[in-house]
Amino acid sequence: MADFFNVISPPEAIDLISKNLSVVGVEVVDTEDCFGRIPSREIFSQEDSPSFDRSSMDGYSVRASDTYGASDALPAYLELIGEVPMGRTAGISLSPGEVATAYTGGMLADNADAVVMVEHTKISPSGLLEVYRPVASGENVIVAGEDFQKGDLVVEKGHLIEHSELGALMSLGITSADVYKKPKVAVISSGDELVEPGMQLTGGMIRDVNLYSIGALVKDLGAVPVHFPRIPDEYDKLLAIAHKAVQSSDMVIFTAGSSVSSRDLTSKVINNMGTPGVLVHGLSVKPGKPTILGMSDGKPIIGLPGNPVSAITIFKSVVDPLIRFISGVKEFPKDKIIEAVLDSDLPSSSGRTDYVRIQLSYDRGIARALPVHGKSNLISTLLASDGYVEIDADSSGIYQGTTIQVILD
Repeated sequence: MADFFNVISPPEAIDLISKNLSVVGVEVVDTEDCFGRIPSREIFSQEDSPSFDRSSMDGYSVRASDTYGASDALPAYLELIGEVPMGRTAGISLSPGEVATAYTGGMLADNADAVVMVEHTKISPSGLLEVYRPVASGENVIVAGEDFQKGDLVVEKGHLIEHSELGALMSLGITSADVYKKPKVAVISSGDELVEPGMQLTGGMIRDVNLYSIGALVKDLGAVPVHFPRIPDEYDKLLAIAHKAVQSSDMVIFTAGSSVSSRDLTSKVINNMGTPGVLVHGLSVKPGKPTILGMSDGKPIIGLPGNPVSAITIFKSVVDPLIRFISGVKEFPKDKIIEAVLDSDLPSSSGRTDYVRIQLSYDRGIARALPVHGKSNLISTLLASDGYVEIDADSSGIYQGTTIQVILD
């Protein structure tokens, strides 16, 4: 069991938890439903693509040697003997001095080794095709196997399938793939002061924010948020829900109230869910210090701070990579970063990583970074900002006029 607020850095916490994690199971999914999924094994091409030499332009398939020396002043005159319709085999064989109409993506006539663009030709009064530009062998032609050859790696294991990967798989006739299952992430909201968003507030009550914002962040990662009923700060009820959550999910996230008693309750519950219990009780960050991380039956258990800004900040810096890990993601996406000039001093405390919200503006083409100051329960700071700057734990702050890297939301 971790001591209360025996703080460590976010990278240390991620490393400690991820050592004990395993990836979720595997399922076979139709390729058309694979967008946003993670392959559980490498996917290879089972054929050459394209399967035939095809034209990359509208024009005429030719024997390249018949066009050598062609110019505006002295065009090559070739006989047009027909066309190769789209989706059909050639059916036409070129002899010297002959051409056939070709269409983008269509086959070339037999014996053709190049395509002359239609813009560089004209039908003469005699019916012959005038060619004004020479073409080299292979010009304007996509040869068989140029895109993929049989046995080529198409998508790596652990690489996110996006629109490009989906298109490649479909083009190769790969209609299903082995992918990791979408992790189920239980989101449990507790607190005596929390009520449904649609309820009128009475003294001391606040509307539940974290249940929905954290659920949305989980969904954005391709995981499945599982919302459990909101419960008061009662140990027996919270423990009972927690046991159900860990049995039916791959990760459990608590979003508790902001009081010390709520944090103590979350810690107690995690320690009684299964071994090893709480592993981290406090992070050396601001906002988000009262974060709890633990394990139960090989599954990560996260206790987020109650304040919305703190909860979202810790989710992005700590929970996000843990969800990607159990999802089977091999390559984590790089943060979207923009450089900007800091408009005011940013003091910080050495030994603690600070995340400061930043509002961007532009002055004569130069990005300016204005810190958005506010307490960790003020949701308006999220709406008023475009991202954040991370101040390293070994820094005492950043001076006005310094060019900083703003990590965009």
